[in-house]
Amino acid sequence: MTNYILLILFPIISKAEIGKKISCDETKSQVVRVQMNRVLTLNFLSPPKDAIPGESGFDIKCIQNDLVIKSIKTGANTNLIVYLENRRCFFHLISSLKGDESLFVRDKKDTSIEVKYEK
Repeated sequence: MTNYILLILFPIISKAEIGKKISCDETKSQVVRVQMNRVLTLNFLSPPKDAIPGESGFDIKCIQNDLVIKSIKTGANTNLIVYLENRRCFFHLISSLKGDESLFVRDKKDTSIEVKYEK
């Protein structure tokens, strides 16, 4: 009976995060396409401590666990380093005609699953 209940709950837990996931990598920059005239959020499990872009072609704001990124220059193309509690993540930002609105940045080393409970 217990196994049956777990099988029923698994689809609910797995859909807690709907969207594309990318990994936090210290050795290889992850490509992030930022659509012109739109904002993109990079969501982290913990609030970023700092975010340093290589050039000024993007506007970046930190709001709770998100980095909100907007391309402010056509053809902008730069690297971005995001500092977290115990590590850093490398990204390659590209201004584009198409892109995602939200990306979930997760660490391959982290095996925990975040489940939000709402009353």
